[in-house]
Amino acid sequence: MLKLIKNNLFLFVSFVVILVLFLLNLENGFFWDTTQLGSKHANYYLTTNFSNLLLPKAIDSGHIPAFGMYIGLMWKFFGRNLMVSHLSMLPFVLGIIWQLHKTVKKHLKIEHAGLALLLVLLDPTLLSQITLITPDIPLVFFFLLSLNSVIANKRNVLSISVFFLFLTSMRGMMIAFCLFIIDCYYHLNFKDSFKNIFYSFVKKSLIYIPSLLLFILFSVYHYAEKGWIGYHNESPWAECFKTVDIKGFFFNVGIFSWRLLDFGKVGIWMIFSILFIKYRKEIFKDKGTKSLLFIFICFLLILPLNMLWAKNLLAHRYLLPIFLLFSLLCAKILFSTYTHLKLKRTFVLIWLFAIISGNFWVYPEKLSQGWDATLGHLPYYKLRKQAIQYIDKQEIDIEEVHSFFPNLSAIDAIDLNKDYRRFKQYNENAQYVLYSNVYNVSDEAYDLLTSEYEPIKEFKHSTVYVRIYKKNNSAP
Repeated sequence: MLKLIKNNLFLFVSFVVILVLFLLNLENGFFWDTTQLGSKHANYYLTTNFSNLLLPKAIDSGHIPAFGMYIGLMWKFFGRNLMVSHLSMLPFVLGIIWQLHKTVKKHLKIEHAGLALLLVLLDPTLLSQITLITPDIPLVFFFLLSLNSVIANKRNVLSISVFFLFLTSMRGMMIAFCLFIIDCYYHLNFKDSFKNIFYSFVKKSLIYIPSLLLFILFSVYHYAEKGWIGYHNESPWAECFKTVDIKGFFFNVGIFSWRLLDFGKVGIWMIFSILFIKYRKEIFKDKGTKSLLFIFICFLLILPLNMLWAKNLLAHRYLLPIFLLFSLLCAKILFSTYTHLKLKRTFVLIWLFAIISGNFWVYPEKLSQGWDATLGHLPYYKLRKQAIQYIDKQEIDIEEVHSFFPNLSAIDAIDLNKDYRRFKQYNENAQYVLYSNVYNVSDEAYDLLTSEYEPIKEFKHSTVYVRIYKKNNSAP
């Protein structure tokens, strides 16, 4: 009875932590890629009254823009503001907790499910995405719903959830492909005759056909109207999709490996390594652990394939299914009956310390990092507003102030406040520059800022700062 009470307590704590985090950030503006994927897409559909399916070339991301349509519909019914935008994410946030809890209960004893759920939910990248208006939150929900449907062999729910994966993004397709392999692993009898295996394989495939047809039809229509699929050479993100050579591939493998360890996750890998070495015999005897290991390896090897051959497609949020599956696998081993109690307690403390500390990791200025992948970026919203207020108070024309991505869109596109002014794209002729350490600028731009400009005002909180620079007229 006491164990069940503890489990329910941790379950309650998990829910409260996520809900409080969500509610405290309802006034944060759009950040990073979400300005385009959420705000600009939604604004286009709202202003055109959803009369066109395809987006203008300047903001067309190439995939089915269902997320932008969804946000646009929420604005149409409830008002165009940040609170409505964030609250549009709430059903999916609650759905993630629900589906993760189901997954944890499936693989762990009930007395450990609550604590395991908390450990998995504390992933810095997941927490950060929960504070954003982002398509990655629906994506994670439908991924978890699909995975649980595969394991439980709920075909109707699986068909619907996979369909929504395809609607969410192109990564949803790769996730669906991984799920199809897992579906076959769980439900095909490979000891049966070839004929029966083939028949079952085709039958399983039918679940995924409607989603695939949706993607094909959209792609054909998009190509017929636009002349391109995925991206075009003039798009701002075209450079990210460029294919790398073999040297670039292995460089990306290194980046991918770094992402797996980044922001405190190195602590989980350390725990997993020790447990795997100590209990490898027990691990391979346990059917549930072996199944989770297969699922994790499947996603680990397949999901990043199209990312590794591209120049810059290894954002932390793209790897969220891998992060969550690895945490589930590690929790499964940690809370197994064969793991000593003292080891469990020690490793839970290490896990908590490592994963919470990950939100405070800050790399040197010239080393780019995924600021949208931890809670460390949260002070930025308030600091940016303070900087804008200072610029206005000093009667500096904001449209003559230069800045960097993701601060180049109209202020309204970020804050939904009907302020249509915007900062200029930085160049060396700028007299004023607004810069923050959450901007991953080039080394050349940073060197120019620090050598030819002087900071006239700084706003700082925790590990984030926003500075306003003025050109040093004595600089060469």
